[in-house]
Amino acid sequence: MKSNILRWAMAAAIGIIVAFALLWLAQYAGSEIAPAEYDVDTGEILIPLGSTIALIVGWFVGTFGGAWLAMRVAGGSGPGWVVAGAVVGAALYSAADFSDSWWIMALGVLVPLAAAWIAQRAAGAVEA
Repeated sequence: MKSNILRWAMAAAIGIIVAFALLWLAQYAGSEIAPAEYDVDTGEILIPLGSTIALIVGWFVGTFGGAWLAMRVAGGSGPGWVVAGAVVGAALYSAADFSDSWWIMALGVLVPLAAAWIAQRAAGAVEA
């Protein structure tokens, strides 16, 4: 029993690290393709559409990769959903911190949950 819980905790931790690394790579690529610009007149940072799309793709790819790995390592779906919860929490925190639109917050919840669901199917970790 103890080793199973430890295995799940380690799988979740590794999955979260992988998810955030993939998310960071997607955001880095997006900022290189479409860098943010500073508006001197208003003092705002203008984030282009390309960076926003890269963020959303990063949410999906990061959650899918981290959740899939966590589910495969643990042999169950629980740790993968923990990874999805971590990405959703970070997405909502980031969206609230930067005062993003409601649709960014909605996608910050829906995209990671969809990615975890697809990862669960891909990992074959459907539990009865």
